[in-house]
Amino acid sequence: MNFSLLFIVIAFSQPIYYIKNVYIIKIDNTIGPYTVSQISRAVSEAESSSGAVLLLLDTPGGLADSTLEAMHIIGSSPAPVIGFVYPDYGYAWSGGTYLLLSTQIAAMAPHTVIGSCQPIEGSTPVNYSKVLNAFATYLATAMASYGRNASYAYLCVEQNLNLNAEEALRYHVINYVATDVQQLLSEINGSYVELRGSKTLLIVQSPSLIYVQPTFGEALQAWLMNPIVQGVLSLLALLIIIIAVATAHPLAASIGVALFIFSALPYISTGWVWVLLFAMGVVLLFMGLLTGGATHGILEGGGVVLIGLGFLSLFPTFQLQGQPIVIQEYWPLVAGASAAVAVLAGLVALILWKAIAVHIRRPVSEPLLTLRGLEGTAIEDIRPGGAGYIVVLGEYWRATAKTYIKRGCRVRVVDPGPPLVVEPIDCA
Repeated sequence: MNFSLLFIVIAFSQPIYYIKNVYIIKIDNTIGPYTVSQISRAVSEAESSSGAVLLLLDTPGGLADSTLEAMHIIGSSPAPVIGFVYPDYGYAWSGGTYLLLSTQIAAMAPHTVIGSCQPIEGSTPVNYSKVLNAFATYLATAMASYGRNASYAYLCVEQNLNLNAEEALRYHVINYVATDVQQLLSEINGSYVELRGSKTLLIVQSPSLIYVQPTFGEALQAWLMNPIVQGVLSLLALLIIIIAVATAHPLAASIGVALFIFSALPYISTGWVWVLLFAMGVVLLFMGLLTGGATHGILEGGGVVLIGLGFLSLFPTFQLQGQPIVIQEYWPLVAGASAAVAVLAGLVALILWKAIAVHIRRPVSEPLLTLRGLEGTAIEDIRPGGAGYIVVLGEYWRATAKTYIKRGCRVRVVDPGPPLVVEPIDCA
């Protein structure tokens, strides 16, 4: 930018926004709550460091709620947000088009395509005028606020009109066509955008390109949103729940319910992922303890794993391309982590105490389960090596003995057998 242009800008008191950092987000999967979380984090970073957010779009679309929430964040962003359909021969259909056209600057690589904005429910296109008008008008309003051709919003939603990069530029649907990120930033330098309600000049000063990596929780949600993973988890959950109903086994029931909840994880707000994982882990731990070892430690192990995953989901990524993130709300994060560690430590201590207690003393329920040590009465003579019947806890049991036992003698069970092995303790 030359000095004469700078003088004119200052003379007319035009706001200037210097872009020193560009925070890049790759949106190359289904749009979901994790996408909203990434965009929100990037906008916060850009606002605090005189930066811009660059969305690299190569997506078939995604959840309507997440798309609308992301559009709201983009529209209210104090830092410029740039949408770029990239790489070459990529596409941004459906929700991807909504995100692109809601950014302050929209661009496409030469051989890319946008369009097909009609919302769908399951696999069926929505044809209710109430819904279509709402989506089309919302998208048209966003486009018009940045001086772009808002009529395309109605054609895209109502007729699923697709445009390639050349057509989108010709009809003023986008601002630029660029082959790569560097060319796009060069084109943007010296341009004007609507920012904070006023026309603002953008100055790009050899910015640092910082790729925003997903947190563990965001990456987990994105992986679970994969259609193949979703299908496998849902099918497994259904089969295991059927087995649990047929066998009434606590292990099968617990695993089935856990898998079912796990498959729903991508649809909740990313900020609640760690809470749900932690809660599921605690529930599995206690269920394993309450079943008295019937699940052979599988539930307890699964609970510990889920608690660990929840703990990892609590924290943001520690670096953005080698540059450390400054955590603004430090103490709440430390307090939450400390509480989580304390609860986890308490649960681990409880499990260890239970395990040690099993080894140092016999369970109280052992006599009731095995009859060892219980006393009864012989109801017939029992000869050495022979067999007869005794009564223990009001029930008849077949028993044998090494010595002669007369009918009516009190006996004690020394071996649960079968048959029971008894010894006389009182023969009147």
